Amino acid sequence: MSRFRKLPDLHSIIDCTEIFIETPKDLYVQSATWSNYKHHNTLKVLVACAPNSSIIFISSAYLGRISDKALTLHCMYLDSMPMNSMLMADKGFNISDECAERNISLYIPPGKRGHSQMSSACVAKTKRIANHRILIEQVIRRLKTFRILANELPISLIGHIDEILKVCAALCNLREPIYKH
Repeated sequence: MSRFRKLPDLHSIIDCTEIFIETPKDLYVQSATWSNYKHHNTLKVLVACAPNSSIIFISSAYLGRISDKALTLHCMYLDSMPMNSMLMADKGFNISDECAERNISLYIPPGKRGHSQMSSACVAKTKRIANHRILIEQVIRRLKTFRILANELPISLIGHIDEILKVCAALCNLREPIYKH
């Protein structure tokens, strides 16, 4: 894609998303699925898209309290990536060591790291990454247009969530790419 021409080694862009679920009756499960971020009981999945907006990976669903890093490592997405490729993620994905072990370049926005203000170079890099990372947000938004994922998932369907996600992802991939050449 022309918008990614300056990133020829970019393999994928990743982000996690949460799916609202009906409040479980079991107190342990209720606690393990509670998302402080969403203020709701959720399941969390990792979604990876290629620069052409195709969903190339969707993890199994995990209990909503899991961190993005823990989910990424547990679902073993990094192990499926080719060596010497590039992965783009948000700065919440603290996986630089794990990527380095696998010869994967991690392209994330710079953090402030103790400085009260970012340098102009850091601001420019953050803007460049954000302009590219918006693609995964759009892909996830497209995935969640399916009513079964847009609304609170009943407890009775939780056992089928992985299959539901795969079908919805496959249907997304049948649509036109988000960006035209």
